[in-house]
Amino acid sequence: MLLEYLARFLAGGLLVCIFALISQICQPKQFGGFFSAAPSVFMAGLVITLCTKGAAHATLTAQGAIAGAVGMIFYCLVATPAIKRYKLFPGLMGSLAGWFVVAFGTFAVLRFMLGW
Repeated sequence: MLLEYLARFLAGGLLVCIFALISQICQPKQFGGFFSAAPSVFMAGLVITLCTKGAAHATLTAQGAIAGAVGMIFYCLVATPAIKRYKLFPGLMGSLAGWFVVAFGTFAVLRFMLGW
């Protein structure tokens, strides 16, 4: 268990560094954070999950990431108008509830309706 966490830490750090270098090459520089954070940590975790727990568990992890990303897109589209209309806390909580419904709905569609 400790070895798995250490491997995740090292792989995640290495990939963050690689993606940070890629972000230095890309223009505009506003995309730097995008390239150096989420994709690299997810890929490191996915590779380690694939090696330690097998393809079935890695597939489930990838499906969860896809569903979470779809939910995050919904959240990003809804949060600003909701905050403007309902104030900060109610707008955030409503948007967060929407993310939850969309993410878990997407996961259900991927898993059960499409048979992924």
